[in-house]
Amino acid sequence: MYRKILLFSFFISFVIIAITAFGSYQLQSRQVKEQLSSHALDVASLWSTTIDPVKVESIISTKDENDLDYIQVKQSLSVFTEGNTIYLNSFILDNEVNKDNEIFIAASVQNNKKIGRLSLSNYKASKEFMAGYKKVLLTGKPANSNIYQDSSGTWITAFAPIKKMDGEIIALLGIDISAAAIQALQKKYTMILLLALLIITPCVYIILRKWILKVLEPVNELIYGINEVSNGNFNVNLKVEDHSDLGMLSERFNIMTKQLSVLFEKLSATSEHLSTEPRNLILHNFEEALDEMENIMEKSKLHRELQRAEKMNAIGQLAASVAHEIRNPMTVVKGFLQIFLAKEQMSEEERMYIRLMIDEMNRAETIINDYLSLAKPDLEHTESIPGNELAEKVMDLMNSYAMMSKSITIETPVLERVAVKGNKGELQQVLINILKNGIEAMKDGGKLSLSFYREEDYGVFKVTDTGIGMTQKEIDRLGTAFYSLKEKGTGMGLTVCYQIVERMKGRIEVESDKGEGTTFRIYIPVWEYN
Repeated sequence: MYRKILLFSFFISFVIIAITAFGSYQLQSRQVKEQLSSHALDVASLWSTTIDPVKVESIISTKDENDLDYIQVKQSLSVFTEGNTIYLNSFILDNEVNKDNEIFIAASVQNNKKIGRLSLSNYKASKEFMAGYKKVLLTGKPANSNIYQDSSGTWITAFAPIKKMDGEIIALLGIDISAAAIQALQKKYTMILLLALLIITPCVYIILRKWILKVLEPVNELIYGINEVSNGNFNVNLKVEDHSDLGMLSERFNIMTKQLSVLFEKLSATSEHLSTEPRNLILHNFEEALDEMENIMEKSKLHRELQRAEKMNAIGQLAASVAHEIRNPMTVVKGFLQIFLAKEQMSEEERMYIRLMIDEMNRAETIINDYLSLAKPDLEHTESIPGNELAEKVMDLMNSYAMMSKSITIETPVLERVAVKGNKGELQQVLINILKNGIEAMKDGGKLSLSFYREEDYGVFKVTDTGIGMTQKEIDRLGTAFYSLKEKGTGMGLTVCYQIVERMKGRIEVESDKGEGTTFRIYIPVWEYN
């Protein structure tokens, strides 16, 4: 990252310096050119007013080098050129271009044929020269050409109109300025810029290198810390030298390593506590920590299962004891109550009390039977159970109970012909218990449905009600012994249901929304025919 940032920063800096140098070069060249051109235009404008337009007109018409007017005008041009050494040539041009795109030169101080601008001759001008020439004729004001080259060198030509009294342009005064000075200045300025670039570039590189190293020092420190943490050293502490964003990052990293150190210590302590053998566990990296967390989760799961098994075993032993000690006396009491109920001399109020006592005895007997189911499960008897027939039978049994209790609609939307493996009596007990709970959850009436279908290797009994529903916390506690949502419930009914389904190697899944209803799905393995 350091190399990339350094290279990118240096490249950007170099580009900026190069663009600045190029811009300075262009600006300087333009200023020199404009200064020379402006000065030449001023001189041409001034000297054009000193030339007699009548004499010029005579020269153009006679084209005679012995003509007195020609001699006088040429002498005037020579005097001007000799007095201004920066102007290498001056000449007078006709105001018309012939059919060969040539301009007639009426007079010139130049005697060199190579240049081609001799007195009383036609001149084939370059396009830059012609552009300045035509601009004067078009606007009537002085103008200059761009830099151009010919066989004798590099030039800028300034033009000024020579006008009659009525303002008519009869000829143009032209002044040549050598552009070699501009080129020499450009070369000199280029060398200066290159030299400055050679000096500035290493300085910029050194400054950038030191600055980036300073800026990235917290990043390097942070990378070092990450490497140490990945190797299992959670006691690493980074230096925080400033309060910039990177400094704050280092500070947060130190807080994170402290928290990780505490977390790994607690993880090691928890693992040692759950271990059956004493060991001094030291975790060196995240992979070991993750493996140890999986071990802890597995041990915790086994521990919960063991606690649950021990609890169910205690409940079973308690159930056996209660059944033997209480069931027989209760049977005797219930028998005498039934005898009293059969007598005719009793009042209706007394009969009502006896019926209430018998109902309570029946409820107590149901509780004892639930305990007995836990104490003496029927593990041996398994059979092929037609799930659709069992569902129809259970719904027939519950239909009258639902109609008598409340205004509840019973539905059986899907009943597939699938056989499941289990104990028919116990499975019927599960369905009746869950359907009964659904009916009791619909205090103001509603809809109760039981469907049966196959899902992979299971037959699924789906019981849905539109009752009061449950929260997720209440769902998580379902099946726990002595936990009930009903006012007079013991919590043993669903506990028995969960244990029966588990013995059949199935499972129960619950979905519920508070105030909307509950859905139970009882998964029972399918009976496989050999």
